[in-house]
Amino acid sequence: MATKKTTLSPLHIGTVRVARIHLLLVLAFAIQIIFYDAWHLITLELVMQRWIAIAALLVVTIVVWYLAHTTVRGTLGNKLLLWALIIADIVFASFCVYSGRGMASRAVALYAIPLIASAIMLSRAALLGTAALCIAAYTATAVSYFVINFNEGYKIELYGEVAFYSFGFIIVALLLWAVVRTKKHPHQ
Repeated sequence: MATKKTTLSPLHIGTVRVARIHLLLVLAFAIQIIFYDAWHLITLELVMQRWIAIAALLVVTIVVWYLAHTTVRGTLGNKLLLWALIIADIVFASFCVYSGRGMASRAVALYAIPLIASAIMLSRAALLGTAALCIAAYTATAVSYFVINFNEGYKIELYGEVAFYSFGFIIVALLLWAVVRTKKHPHQ
């Protein structure tokens, strides 16, 4: 008896791959926590908070990977799984920015991860929507840190950083769209 081979969509394959790649992010962050804790570069409270954050990201990543790998085959299901991972990435990046001293944090680069992950959907709306979510999350995080820790910068510096990175998120989204569009329509 011949077995029927099912063809998986590029979105399905991309969802599984993005989830697998997130496991490297979790591993890299766990290693960073271990080193920072061993060298006493961060407080014990922050060590605990970072372990909780990375555990939460790991849970979301494993659930997305498992569902994409075993049960979800449709376009809508894979998009929902990707959005769950994108939102988890944005929350994680925001936590890292806040715990890394707000506008002074180098963790702003982590917002590139959800932007890149959203490119898998091959949609300008998904890319720009993700950029908008990154802008909202970064702005809320940086302003919150600034208000709570008022003497750690100048207000003009805060707004300058927020504006600069907001434009940066949009630029990254548009650059990714240029790549995606070229892949979708190579002769245009």
